[in-house]
Amino acid sequence: MQIDIKGLKKSFGTNSVLNGIDLTIEDGKTTVIVGQTGCGKSVLIKHIIGLLRPDAGQIIVNGADITKLKRKEFGGILKNFGVLFQNSALFDSMTVGENVAFPLREHTGLSPTKIMDVVREKLAIVGLKGVEQLYPAELSGGMKKRVGLARAIALDPQVLIFDEPTTGLDPVMSDTIDNLIMNTQKHLGVTSIVISHDIPGTFKIARWIAMLYKGKVVLYGSPDDFRNTQDPIVRQFLERRAEGPLQVEA
Repeated sequence: MQIDIKGLKKSFGTNSVLNGIDLTIEDGKTTVIVGQTGCGKSVLIKHIIGLLRPDAGQIIVNGADITKLKRKEFGGILKNFGVLFQNSALFDSMTVGENVAFPLREHTGLSPTKIMDVVREKLAIVGLKGVEQLYPAELSGGMKKRVGLARAIALDPQVLIFDEPTTGLDPVMSDTIDNLIMNTQKHLGVTSIVISHDIPGTFKIARWIAMLYKGKVVLYGSPDDFRNTQDPIVRQFLERRAEGPLQVEA
């Protein structure tokens, strides 16, 4: 599923966050969105999944501008999206199996037996077996991410969105999650959108990278385009330098 974002603008009071975003999320590929904290990455994602409405611009999905759809109309589109939130957002009072089953119970008419079959299938895809009866408090951070991903793919979405999936994980587990993202994208053939601050991980998983700065895309291209660019803003970000044109707020 391709997503075309055209001239997207959003302000909160006098704070202009998105200043005319133009970006194409290519079908069946992984696009990583990078940039400083507060540059508009999360606000952009919230527009894509319908949590926010823009002040101007379009988001074209399957030929329809979803910014113009009514809530009920957008519901049909939303089922095509799966989201892995930064903190996994699991329900602490539910078991792993119940967490993964939640969207199936809410949005399908499958029998309890069939739902559990799907739950086990999705957990196997993310490398977890036999954990259905455990609770989130019994899981490591990496396992929680995997359970969150299993829930995100429960409805067989066409688009997967990862909100800083390696935040708070050690380098080894971060690489494990990167491998999981790549394997999931390859196995399911989905369109993946990843918000990340992890530069090595970005270069590993991305087919395309978009860097936001002051609410606009300052560079969109392949990992090699980013490695080879001489743009001072992009270079400062990639090299993790405090000195340069990027404004760093204390």
